[in-house]
Amino acid sequence: MTSTDYEHPYRPIPVRVFNRLGTEGLRFGLSDRLNVGSLLDAARRKTGLEDFGDDGHLRALNVLVASINSEARLTPTGRLIQKSRLVDALAHRLRIEDQFKQHPEIDDIDLGTIILVTGLQRTGTTLLQRLLNAHPKVRGISGAEALMPVSAGDERAQRARKRRAVLAQKAVSYLSPEFMVIHPVGHDQAEEDVLLLDLNFMSQSAEATMTVPSYSRWLEAQDHTQTYEYFRRVLRLLSWQRPRSAWVLKTPHHLEYLDVFAKVFPEATVAQTHRDPRIALASFCSMVAHGRGIFSDSVDPAEIGRHWCYKTHRMVQRASGARAETPTERFVDVSYYDLMADPIAEVRQICERAGIGFDSNDERAARQYLAANPKDRFGKHDYRLEDFGLSPEVVDETFAAYREAHGIPVEAAVRERSGADLSSVSETSGRVLRMRRPARRSRTNLSSDGETSASKKRGRPQIGDGTFVNAVVSAVRDLRIPKAPDVESVPDDVRIDGKTCLVTGANSGLGRAAAIELARRGGDMILACRPGHDGICDEIKQASGSDSVELAEVDLADLRSVHHCCDGLAQRGVMIDIALMNAGLMTPTSKQTPQGYDMMFGVHFLANRVMIDRWLGDGVIRPAERGGEPPRIVLVSSESHRSGTSIDFDRLGAYTDYGMKDAMRHYGASKLVLCTFATELSRRLNPGDSTEVAVHSLCPGGVATNIARDAPTALKPILDPVLRRFFRSPAEAIAPITYLCCSPEAGGSTGIYLHLMQRKQVSESAADPVNGAKLWEASQVLVDESRASG
Repeated sequence: MTSTDYEHPYRPIPVRVFNRLGTEGLRFGLSDRLNVGSLLDAARRKTGLEDFGDDGHLRALNVLVASINSEARLTPTGRLIQKSRLVDALAHRLRIEDQFKQHPEIDDIDLGTIILVTGLQRTGTTLLQRLLNAHPKVRGISGAEALMPVSAGDERAQRARKRRAVLAQKAVSYLSPEFMVIHPVGHDQAEEDVLLLDLNFMSQSAEATMTVPSYSRWLEAQDHTQTYEYFRRVLRLLSWQRPRSAWVLKTPHHLEYLDVFAKVFPEATVAQTHRDPRIALASFCSMVAHGRGIFSDSVDPAEIGRHWCYKTHRMVQRASGARAETPTERFVDVSYYDLMADPIAEVRQICERAGIGFDSNDERAARQYLAANPKDRFGKHDYRLEDFGLSPEVVDETFAAYREAHGIPVEAAVRERSGADLSSVSETSGRVLRMRRPARRSRTNLSSDGETSASKKRGRPQIGDGTFVNAVVSAVRDLRIPKAPDVESVPDDVRIDGKTCLVTGANSGLGRAAAIELARRGGDMILACRPGHDGICDEIKQASGSDSVELAEVDLADLRSVHHCCDGLAQRGVMIDIALMNAGLMTPTSKQTPQGYDMMFGVHFLANRVMIDRWLGDGVIRPAERGGEPPRIVLVSSESHRSGTSIDFDRLGAYTDYGMKDAMRHYGASKLVLCTFATELSRRLNPGDSTEVAVHSLCPGGVATNIARDAPTALKPILDPVLRRFFRSPAEAIAPITYLCCSPEAGGSTGIYLHLMQRKQVSESAADPVNGAKLWEASQVLVDESRASG
């Protein structure tokens, strides 16, 4: 059942992070306004083309952008999506003009038979359109075509078009899971052709997804002839790419401009659907509220009710006027209730009126669609007129003439669980019967700025507060408002010539940047990377100017691979002077290692524990003799280790099934174990006052790396801009690593923990020697087991 809490839109955690960061960015001079010139330039860069065509679209774009900037109150996510949509629309225009220049014959294509399905929103138009689209002779506009009208036509281009549509579908599902309940979308299904009207920036799409009243008023006063002529031109291009003898077009938008449509498409057959306005309007207002919630935190149900009650009334009034001026034989009226009761009969009468026939094979295709797409397969849509400041009496009065003209009954809207079919009709009066339901989900106790109550008691959110939101926000805060460093950056003339350096995870991000820096300072590099990175040695050599770079393949998630790598180093007699244990990852949901451990525990701690145990035992790392220079072990950890208060020694590393909302907590838990290990390792290797093996750990702060490489595809367009805009590059973030690996001060001491370039104490739990001893003993069992199974 869908939520009716429209004023508090659903927000995935990464989206909340991006929105908060974007809002914080305004304080640092980042603009939140769209700029038409920048949009045009972006489209030109994207395509390498210049000609957008000349049909008034720029004037419409300017009005729309001005309205968005002044009225829409978009979140940073909403602004990013709308900017992308506008740039894409402009890029499509450039490609369309280019196609017509290359193939002027497209303008002569006969579109054939055209069926238009239109009506008020939520009156069965989608079902009717897709049933007609199932007819072998009829084609609609697929979701993939609507999102990418121009395709090169080869198989590769078709795959790219499909991938884009699938990604868009997943993005909608991710950003608003309930929207799929209300209006299921699919890349291979016939979709709204209003998306092609968007290429002229003159459609209802903007007012359905954003609060843009000035644009809406301007749009109503315009002549839409050029828009529909451009629409016809794009249909010819699509027909040239995928021909059929008949088209089914569909969008409620056409109802408002039926006079223009009839002029541009004089032979089209129009199927107009009808349903009780009480239900249609309530359902559509709910759809608008859910849609606007994707782009804005300011969703006003009462404003939505007022606007769309007026708008839908205008639509039916204008349609009535257009029909009075058009031959009646061009129209087929379809009752929603007849469509629900016998959809095949309704499709048959439309096909016969359009002159395309409807035989047993066509009926079979329609029934196959119905069987594959049952009603409510994604869930139940819950909505009420009252939620939008409307009443049945107001709606009845507003639409009285429309209801009478088409004999539309009052729909008894009862819950399906009561046993009644939604399509049943009764001549009831008074209020629509709906039952209130409990809230769909409990909400996290957040204040207006997103802090948890516990965080507010402690002050500002900290990176160790245990949520992805607070971790990222505090990381950005630390970078944007830095504290004075406690240690100085290592001068360029400090060298480590002749020292053997091993870096895990050296193929990308922080590890790659650190490997380049250590090689540049004279280190003999061993790059410990997952298999499949054969070219990384050449990359490091070229970037650093050093020829002393070699590869040691190891998959830290698999302890068998760890032991195999250690065997190779021991057999070759390698002696490591500097070991940078950098490799890390953050899984968005739970994953297991081949040995059955939690993946983040396995990579962050257990692989390092096993590897260091082997190196010390095999003599690959040898404690310094009196007066000698100690080797260094540097472990890359995170301030998120402070989110964990204790280690569960009874279930150390045991796999637990968890989802995205708990991923940061498990990430912090794995880093707590790592910091506890680093502290205990330093104690055990350096029992007296002298340093025999320098053991240090650090948190590099926010770094734009691929640590979230396993994030869902739909999230990456959100995560990547966050990391690139607000975090430092790996080359900028390695200063604390360079200090701990290269500075003389760090070589003569042990147990340093750096956050950025500040010396800090690890958390109380990680510093506790009792916890350290318990972890050492418990993890030694896991080390021994790995030896036995390896």
